Amino acid sequence: MGYFKIVSIFVLVVLLFPSFHPKCGASASAEEAAALFKWKASFLNQNNSFLTSWNLQSGNAKNSSVLPCTWAGISCIDGSVNRLNLSDWSIKGSLYDFPFSSLPNLEYLDLSFNQIFGSIPKQIGNLSKLIYLDFWANELSGKIPPEICNLRNLTHLDFESNQLSGPIPVVMGNLISLQFLYLCQNNLTGAIPKSLGNLTNLIMLYLYENQLSGSIFKEVGDLKFLTDMELGENQLNGSIPISIGNLSNLKTLYLQNNQFSGSIPVTFGNLNRLVNLSLYQNHLSGLIPPVIGNLSSLQFLYLYQNNLTSAIPKSLDNLTNLIELDLSDNQLNGSIPVSIGNLSILEVLYLDTNQFSGPIPVTFGNLNRLVTLSLYQNQLFGPIPPVIGNLSSLQFLYLYQNNLTGAIPKSLELGNLNKLVVLRLFRNQFSGPLPELLCQSGILQNISVAENMLTGPIPKSLQSCSSLVRAHFNATLVVAKNNITGGIPPEIGNLTQLHTLNLSSTYLSGEIPKAVGKLASMLKLDLHDNQLTGGIPQELGVLME
Repeated sequence: MGYFKIVSIFVLVVLLFPSFHPKCGASASAEEAAALFKWKASFLNQNNSFLTSWNLQSGNAKNSSVLPCTWAGISCIDGSVNRLNLSDWSIKGSLYDFPFSSLPNLEYLDLSFNQIFGSIPKQIGNLSKLIYLDFWANELSGKIPPEICNLRNLTHLDFESNQLSGPIPVVMGNLISLQFLYLCQNNLTGAIPKSLGNLTNLIMLYLYENQLSGSIFKEVGDLKFLTDMELGENQLNGSIPISIGNLSNLKTLYLQNNQFSGSIPVTFGNLNRLVNLSLYQNHLSGLIPPVIGNLSSLQFLYLYQNNLTSAIPKSLDNLTNLIELDLSDNQLNGSIPVSIGNLSILEVLYLDTNQFSGPIPVTFGNLNRLVTLSLYQNQLFGPIPPVIGNLSSLQFLYLYQNNLTGAIPKSLELGNLNKLVVLRLFRNQFSGPLPELLCQSGILQNISVAENMLTGPIPKSLQSCSSLVRAHFNATLVVAKNNITGGIPPEIGNLTQLHTLNLSSTYLSGEIPKAVGKLASMLKLDLHDNQLTGGIPQELGVLME
């Protein structure tokens, strides 16, 4: 009897008070559709083909229980919008009429790669269920509203490539669920707030290309899940925190182009998962810590344009996964370690603009994947090792401004370096003749052997420089300030794409060949300080038209 009373009372309540049920989805959908349609009406481009489905059907949203859930770019749960993905939809407009207060169940908002301008309204804090927020590559300006801190469920926040200014809000440290934070490529100023140390779930932190200043907070070492930290291209200063050595999951660390000083922390030796380390264009001093050799996963190491001193540590030969190594423009000295020849997959090696002395290691002949070898502006001496001719992948060879001696080796003549594009050997002490088959690489377009002690004539085989006939960029041939004798070979007129020809300050004699007038692409011709005779050929006048 008691059970029957309870059931009867319940039925009666339901019949008399139908609003006892939760609000139906149709009414909620109608409100959301009207709000989104109002936002669409504010766009500057109303003929956007991506948004043709955004239609209220006779202007009355209440007559349709499925709007806006059938509109393109929208997903719903129980008739309410939970996902809005309009990435790369050519939208031109602002967020001022965006229905922040009318989408209570929105979890995913992607407006990336559009032309959305103006500031981010503070009402964005109303999207309390938001998990994913992406405004990448728009034209948003103004400050990041502090109300962003209300989005406590947010795991992904991307404001990359906008025009946002002002400081990073301190309250952003309240977003403790955040895993991905991209604020890079804006105009943000001020210090990186220490409160970001609270984001202990953070995996990626991208703040590069802003105007951030001050030092990196030591609490950054608490972000144990970080795999990528990119803070380059700012105005950060002070020393690099040793606590970064605690980030055992770190794979990418970019701190380049800032004003960091002091030494490279020894604790970096703990980052054994690191693949990319970029510290270039700072004011770092001291030696390269030998513990860098512990980073066995490292593929890219950029330390150039600092004030690093002493020798290259031998431990670098442990970095057998290195693809690019750039230590240029420092004050490193001593000899170049022969062990670098063990880095068998190395493709780029820049050691230029230092104080290295001694010979070029013969072991460099093992680097058969090397594309760029740059050793210029050092104090290297001795000959070019003939094994350099084994580097069949080499495209760029820079050895200028050293004290290298001897003849240019035959191995550079015989076409082994058939991918070579640039060869710069100027300001050394090379002797002997110009290589007879210098151009057999087939694509060599930039040759400078100036300011040496080369002798003999200009080889007629220059006509085989097909690359100087079909050059893709400014083709250059500079032989100035040598002991070259004889005449200018008429075959030089075959180099139809030559932009610069400098044969000045040599001992050339005879007349200027008329064939020089064929060099229709010539921008600079320098033949001064020679022993040439006769007049200037009329054909040269064509080059001045």
